[in-house]
Amino acid sequence: MSTSSISGSSNVKDGIAYWEKQVKDISDVDEKFANARDLGYLRLNYSRLTAVGSLAEYDKEDNYKINVQSNGKLSISIRNASADDEKVLDLSKYEDALDELKKQTDPEGWAKEQEEKKQKEAEQNLIEVTAPGMQMQVYMIKNGKEVLVGDSTAEKGEDLRENLDAMLKGEYKAAKGTYYVKISRDDTIDKDEDVKYALQMNVGGKYKHDYVLTEGVSDDTKNKQYTRVPSTTDYTGTGTLSAVNALQIQATRYQATAQMLQIGYLNMANIYNRNSNY
Repeated sequence: MSTSSISGSSNVKDGIAYWEKQVKDISDVDEKFANARDLGYLRLNYSRLTAVGSLAEYDKEDNYKINVQSNGKLSISIRNASADDEKVLDLSKYEDALDELKKQTDPEGWAKEQEEKKQKEAEQNLIEVTAPGMQMQVYMIKNGKEVLVGDSTAEKGEDLRENLDAMLKGEYKAAKGTYYVKISRDDTIDKDEDVKYALQMNVGGKYKHDYVLTEGVSDDTKNKQYTRVPSTTDYTGTGTLSAVNALQIQATRYQATAQMLQIGYLNMANIYNRNSNY
């Protein structure tokens, strides 16, 4: 069962309030959208959401839920680091400061660098720039169903890939609604390697509230083995069955019913045979 706590920083810097939420990761068998960690809501130029987590041998994927409350350009960034690198969280402010300095002191060199950067981006998978070996899929709830709208593993030129690249560039025109982000990694990363990452989202480019969720390791990672049976409680604290577990229990009930009918039929057949003259 997950545990969480939220605290607001009393130190509001530059008009931005900092909020933190801590959760425990869940086992892979329960890693479904129904149990996705809720990062909160995104509102135009109001909030920024960050998830700091890790993927390891017994933790293949992480799922996050986001409520987008404003239409606008959605920006999603992801950065990863090795277990020895603690600088995964929000490196953008340093890059932005350096970029602005170059722009002011060497405008021609800055313009050339930007052109080379665009050319490089056009030739490679954008997610490989900041998070090599990582994969990302973004889903949106449409007509009550999770619909894939962005995928870093799609082929270049396909709509799903173009949408994901637009998100990484901060140019994706998002509509209000519920979104899910799935984070995983490809086979270029050793399965026993612990990879830390930071996932960050914003609508509009500016924000007044900075919400950061830090995810602790799951019991699977701690015990170094997979949990095979889904939990009987979900990870929102409501105590309801997870979808996988509910289906498993339902299937067990159907099997038990079938066995009862089979036994009843055999009993009736035996009684009929004993009473029959034929």
